[in-house]
Amino acid sequence: FGFTIYTSDSGEMCAMKEVTLFSDDPKSKESAKQLGQEISLLSRLQHPNIVRYYGTETVDDKLYIYLEFVSGGSIHKLLQEYGQLGEPAIRSYTQQILSGLAYLHAKNTVHRDIKGANILVDPSGRVKLADFGMAKHINGQQCPFSFKGSPYWMAPEVIKSSNGGCNLAVDIWSLGCTVLEMATAKPPWSQYEGIAAMFKIGNSKELPPIPDHLSEQCKDFIRKCLQRDPSQRPTAMELLQHPFIQYKVRLEKSVMSDPLEHLPVISCRPNSKVTILLCN
Repeated sequence: FGFTIYTSDSGEMCAMKEVTLFSDDPKSKESAKQLGQEISLLSRLQHPNIVRYYGTETVDDKLYIYLEFVSGGSIHKLLQEYGQLGEPAIRSYTQQILSGLAYLHAKNTVHRDIKGANILVDPSGRVKLADFGMAKHINGQQCPFSFKGSPYWMAPEVIKSSNGGCNLAVDIWSLGCTVLEMATAKPPWSQYEGIAAMFKIGNSKELPPIPDHLSEQCKDFIRKCLQRDPSQRPTAMELLQHPFIQYKVRLEKSVMSDPLEHLPVISCRPNSKVTILLCN
């Protein structure tokens, strides 16, 4: 199972995933299953904050899926290279993640693996949800339990096999963990090994440490996402109205009304470069 860059005859760029078909290797079979699920979901989605699906083809025993190429890489990669993000960047990225999640959840689709490594950023700061291999279309707000996700971002009810295990609220918990990841450059509960972290998440009533340097609005946003009872977590649509997110909206409106007054806030660094990559 690979991920490479594909250049078409026209010179435009796409991302390409590859999987070997009809193999006796259990890993290949699982990869093919996940890829088929990803294709089925992505082909029905179209949103500016979700990576675009362009098509598939089969060549011999290989299946290729072509996706939008997002050249900035993942939030995880940015954190590794540059360290923790400032709160304005966290706010912007979080608002866009929520926009994508609100669209998904309106279609009764749960991503189940929200984390920095699965969120891509283009050179202009546009965020794209990616990697839908664990996503699931559900009836109502629950589906049969399935132990999916990454341990440090996993909701307690997934670990404890309770409340359906993949209700829409699991993405909200993972979003709260991702906000902490952006603020600290590491996932919550990272001081514990995988199994110990899962035990802590599943059984402890304590929240992971929230950095003091964050604003009260940001801290409150994280706490609301990390409600242990999934029924108490706000929806993605509700969180788009949270003061932490709405501050960005108010600032944007203010800049629109008097852009010169806010020029230092919105200016890019000198000599910064923006690359635009298109793919049909």
